[in-house]
Amino acid sequence: MKSVNEEIAMLRYQIQRYQAVKNGAKCQELNAKLRVLTQKQETAI
Repeated sequence: MKSVNEEIAMLRYQIQRYQAVKNGAKCQELNAKLRVLTQKQETAI
């Protein structure tokens, strides 16, 4: 199982790639997932 930090890094990379090809809908979806993961990480600390 991937660590939360690895998942966050992967999502940030994917968001950059989708922004580069102007795919706004996918960026919004991934940003929502990123927000959920960062909130989980902050509450776990």
